[in-house]
Amino acid sequence: MCDKSGRKGVGEISLIPGLSLESEEEVRSYLETLITKRGINVEDMDIPLTLPSVRFAVETALISLKREGEAHWSGGITINGLVWMDRVKGMLEQVDTLVNKGFKTIKLKVGTLPFQEELDMLREIRRKCPAEEFTLRIDANGAFGKDAGDGMTAIEKLEALSHADLDIHSIEQPIPQGQYDKMATLCATSPIPIALDEELIGVHSQSERRALLEKTKPKYLILKPSLIGGLAESEKWIELAYELGIGWWVTSALESNVGLSAIAEWIAGVLENNPKLQGLAQGLGTGGLFTNNTASTMYIEDGKLYAQQQKPGSIVLQGQTFPFSRAGANEFKAHKGRPSWTDGIARTLVDWFQNPESPLLFKTSGSSGPPRDILHTRESVISSAKDSITCFGLNPGTRAALALPIDFVAGKLMLVRAIVGRWNLEIIEPSSRPACKNALDFIALTPLQCASLLPDFPVVSKVLLGGGVLRDSLKNKLPKGIEFWEGFGMTETLTHIAARRVISGKDNPPFKALPGVSFDTRPDGVLVIHAPNRGVNHLVTDDVVERIDAQNFIWLGRKSSVINSGGLKVIPEVVEREIRNILRPLDCAYLIRGLEDEGLGEKVMLRLDSEKLNQEDEDELLRKIASLDTLPAYHHPRGIEYGAIKTSIVGKIQRL
Repeated sequence: MCDKSGRKGVGEISLIPGLSLESEEEVRSYLETLITKRGINVEDMDIPLTLPSVRFAVETALISLKREGEAHWSGGITINGLVWMDRVKGMLEQVDTLVNKGFKTIKLKVGTLPFQEELDMLREIRRKCPAEEFTLRIDANGAFGKDAGDGMTAIEKLEALSHADLDIHSIEQPIPQGQYDKMATLCATSPIPIALDEELIGVHSQSERRALLEKTKPKYLILKPSLIGGLAESEKWIELAYELGIGWWVTSALESNVGLSAIAEWIAGVLENNPKLQGLAQGLGTGGLFTNNTASTMYIEDGKLYAQQQKPGSIVLQGQTFPFSRAGANEFKAHKGRPSWTDGIARTLVDWFQNPESPLLFKTSGSSGPPRDILHTRESVISSAKDSITCFGLNPGTRAALALPIDFVAGKLMLVRAIVGRWNLEIIEPSSRPACKNALDFIALTPLQCASLLPDFPVVSKVLLGGGVLRDSLKNKLPKGIEFWEGFGMTETLTHIAARRVISGKDNPPFKALPGVSFDTRPDGVLVIHAPNRGVNHLVTDDVVERIDAQNFIWLGRKSSVINSGGLKVIPEVVEREIRNILRPLDCAYLIRGLEDEGLGEKVMLRLDSEKLNQEDEDELLRKIASLDTLPAYHHPRGIEYGAIKTSIVGKIQRL
């Protein structure tokens, strides 16, 4: 279909001999008439209801024309896994495949094998797929109403299935269509809920539809748009179902990917307005049954159907790619060539996809006390990931790298961001000098790792620095042409809740809150964080800041390291920043700390991680510090001590 501007819309006429109302000859004849018309409008189509496949084709072609592109929708549509007719062994193998792919609703075609064989097969399937975890549907396609030579009636077979404790969700069309009295009796007496499928074909007027449903009183309806007149006619069935308290779901009728994607896009919109129905599996998994098909614009992951635009990202290890999915996580874990340092990543991936409701465990870095474990809900973790994705403008397909330990929050959140954001995430062994060889859009590093990669910094667009203080000595060496950001956060806040752009040779701007985050301070200047989307409410930190407003602050230091010298407060981090140029020639780690003093309570001391200086050099160093105009006299070190300065695994100074 084309309009005057040359835009094209594609629909599909799907004919199933013996099931479709119209013949191929009738369809061709009507199409020849249709193309002579000057225009057509989906709202007032005058295509006869006796040509449902044509109505479906024209309707979906007009939608395609208006959309100007492939069908798409947000989120995944829960679908059932379809077990096609085969011998028992083949059907059991199909079930195993569907379970491994993450399907939670299994639908089987029954009625082609001897009833007792199928009953035993269903018992074995239920053993593999317990009712607490899996929904089991069966479709008889009218077979229970036909003479199978076993002497059993339809109701006897339904009762036998019920007595076998199979906990079957529903059975579609147990007897052939058109036997309204028998179907009404079955619906009233069957111990297994009955769903009408083929029964709906050829019932055109709303009064006829109402009469059918009021007479038979089924538990469910199975809607096949290409067989019952299209999407608008399907919605009329849905209106009746709601009115009469009947459940429903939609299935394809062996359309190609053209018709299947059109149905999927439509039902995704219907379900969006009916959240309670979103967990009910639709029957849209038929695309894989064909040996030839049109190019797919969809994919299936973990029992859900997605538009191609939502295709998940992947994790890349040593050139091998594993999709972010349940199957991909299992494949990554089982990969024989996987080095032992990726064990934590494998565990995290499997837990993420196999236990989607469980909280995640995080370990603090130990920079402000002994390391401890913290649990965060899955919703909070996802919110944090989305905040970062938005803040740094990272789109699906982003090329990123994980070079941080997975045991701590920064590494684990990089993995989660990649899953949520649908990135392609390269795994690099975490070390002080990560081996970044490929071009990247985004990477998170500690300042120590960043410094180790200079001067020949990898090809990367954006770098997030965190896990330690970014000193001016490093900032002034950062290469141009790359966006460098410094994050502010902690395990309790699921990494950064604020960030600032850092540019070589320029003063650092204040930290700015990420979306949904705001700040307060206590009277003593301690930062208080509000991030309700992450489950963080009124979190009192150990950080002393200068609050500018609810979204911006300047970090000064940690309250736990504040020195009380003669009743005056000295923030070590402030002193350390001011004396950095004086200490640079020593090329050693240093810190300011308080030492117990009888007169002052605590006196300010400079600690050097170096060999002891001679007295003359010590005196000269202290005089230079005392001459700084930017430091009040009570901030000046009273002496120098020597000893190791420990850092956490992510490079933070351990002051305690």
